[in-house]
Amino acid sequence: MLILAFDTSLQSCSLTLSKNREVLTENIVFQDVGSSEIIIPMLQEQIEKAKIRYKDLNFIGISIGPGSYTGIRVGISVAKGLSLALKIPIVGISSLNIMAYEASKFLKSELEIVVANKARRDEVYFQHFSSEAEPKSAPRRVNITELNILLSEKKYIFTGNIVEEISSIINKNRVILYEGKASQYLPSTVISNILNDLIDSGSNLDNYPPEPIYLNEKF
Repeated sequence: MLILAFDTSLQSCSLTLSKNREVLTENIVFQDVGSSEIIIPMLQEQIEKAKIRYKDLNFIGISIGPGSYTGIRVGISVAKGLSLALKIPIVGISSLNIMAYEASKFLKSELEIVVANKARRDEVYFQHFSSEAEPKSAPRRVNITELNILLSEKKYIFTGNIVEEISSIINKNRVILYEGKASQYLPSTVISNILNDLIDSGSNLDNYPPEPIYLNEKF
């Protein structure tokens, strides 16, 4: 089973090609330019490096946000174009799920996981996960005060791109901080691993559509 996975929703652009859970090739660029200028050349380069053909691909895994509005649109557009041309399914994975999965696999703890990424002003994109990185809530926007109250309820693992920022205001006796290692655990490779898990467990992939999560409105 050959999987193409890529992420354009975070502070990087990453792409992974894997076969039966073995990474054939992976790459990440911490970008100063738009994802649209990176992803297509990166894709062609990695296809050639892996010595495969586009028609060999079986699945596409893509990050769907929340995150960079433009990056999300670019990634999903590229994925949908490939899916249409190759007649293969796309599976959409939330960027918060990517971070929760990395924390789960790295720490191997029984604690539940909270993920928060910077949104606007004093707000964050938030989602609550089980210790196995299974969603326990929908992604939503909350302010820092609300997040701090939630983190005080019981002991959690906390991760996301505001770990350093929030470390000074939380009770460290109640929270284990995990700072993501994107250069070591590429978001695209994490997507590939999540997709493999979903397939192996017989999950209904229709529950993971390639539709963007923007969270423009707080709820």
